[in-house]
Amino acid sequence: MIPAATGRPAGAPVGTRSPDGAPSSAPRQVAGYDRVGSAALVHTAQAVASEALRVPFREARARVSDDGHGALAVEITAPLAVPVLGSHAVPDEPVVTTAHRARAVIAERLRSITGRQVERVTVTFSSSIVDTPRRVR
Repeated sequence: MIPAATGRPAGAPVGTRSPDGAPSSAPRQVAGYDRVGSAALVHTAQAVASEALRVPFREARARVSDDGHGALAVEITAPLAVPVLGSHAVPDEPVVTTAHRARAVIAERLRSITGRQVERVTVTFSSSIVDTPRRVR
């Protein structure tokens, strides 16, 4: 049965309209919660940190906790990537600058991916690994 007033089947969802009255393609709001599990937050932090620090994913470790006010506190433990010894290559930046840059990148990327505010990022270099250039095939 199609009611004459609406022109749509009974029980069909009501679409939204833009301010000018045209139908809108925006999804309508549905009641419920959206949550990102702790394992997903940890793996995301680990992936973002490994990218920011230029180390393999398996070498970076992450701990993520709620700071008590809804924001995230992130602790990263990873090796420091150093150039091949004897290559006379000088690192692009000092270690402290690398840590500061990585903290900012990690906080911003996690915020953009998860939508959660990142209040604190701590980076600890636990060892070092040789950053060997890879050939492109």
